[in-house]
This record gives sequence, structure tokens and C-alpha cells, in this order.
Amino acid sequence: MPPTPPEGRFAVVRMLAQGWWLFLLRGVAGILFGLLALFAPGLGLAFVLGFLAAFLLVEGIATLAQAARGAPDLAGNRSRTWLWIDGIASTLAGIGVLVMPGVSAVLLVVMVGAWAAIVGAMRLVMAFRSGDVLMGLLGALAVLVGAWMIVAPGPGLLALVWLVGVQALVTGGLFLAIGWRLRRIAKDPHGPAPQA
Repeated sequence: MPPTPPEGRFAVVRMLAQGWWLFLLRGVAGILFGLLALFAPGLGLAFVLGFLAAFLLVEGIATLAQAARGAPDLAGNRSRTWLWIDGIASTLAGIGVLVMPGVSAVLLVVMVGAWAAIVGAMRLVMAFRSGDVLMGLLGALAVLVGAWMIVAPGPGLLALVWLVGVQALVTGGLFLAIGWRLRRIAKDPHGPAPQA
């Protein structure tokens, strides 16, 4: 089998390189949000809650529009009852996050805590069945963190915002590195031309 020519091998990378500045922009935005979440966690939390509210409202309105049109749901059912319920619930949840951000923030932490505790309990069961000590430690840690977030949602909220901030910093740094590399590829006059 003949080797793949360089034009074919690098076509996808060259195509991505045309938008190198988008990766840099996403990296800068991620780093700025990460710094905001770490040094001003209240503003970081407000941003997260605002994004959540916008997502819920868009989701709810889109689902209500689908129900009004009479389109089938994801399972292919023609009944629109569940679409109406889903759309109304999502829209009301979005409005609730906007109107009561403090309650929404605490509820968000309690939900994350409950999720962590449930996942931890399942890992403990798997560890018991498989005899895996590390899985057991992982499960126990998840249960403890989840229980702590449920019992003390205030400090849990701060920890959650910090965790999101650290993740945003790391992701932003990776986007910057990718964008910088793609910029070098885009500016390389000797590289193969991008294919349309």
C-alpha cells in the first residue's frame, strides 16, 4: 500500500489551522473565567447560574415549540403530553434560577452532592463484589464528599466554584497551546494548502 501523501495526511489539521484564533479566544476566555471563579467566586457562581438559567430557558422554549408543532418526541411518540410537561418544567426551572439564585445555588450543590453520594455508593458495591480496595477507597471518598456537600452546602458551593475555576484554567491553557500550534501551521508557507 503506497504511503499517504502529505496533502492528505495534514488536510484536517490545515483546515483547523484556518480557525486558530478561535482556539486562542476560547483559551483566553477559559483562563479569564477560571481566574474570576478562583478570586471572585461570587461572580463566578453568578456566571455559572446565568449560563444554567439561559440553557434551561432555551431548552424549555424549544421543547414547548416542538410540542406546539405536534412533532414527535425523541422516542418517536406522537403524544405531546410529555413534551409539554418537559418544556414547562425546564422553563419554570430557568425562571427559578433567575429569580432565586441563592436557593438555586444551594440546590445545585445539594444535587451534585447527592449525585456524588449515589455514585460513591455504587462504587462501594462494585468494590465489595470485586474485592478491589482502590475502588472501595474511591467510592468512600465520593460518599464522604457528597455527604459533606449535602450537609454543608455553603462551603460545598465555594468548593464547587473553585473546582470549576481550576478546570477552566487547565482547559484554557490547553486551548491556548492548541491555538498557538495551529497558528504556526497556518502561517507556514511551506505546508500543504488547506482543502475545501
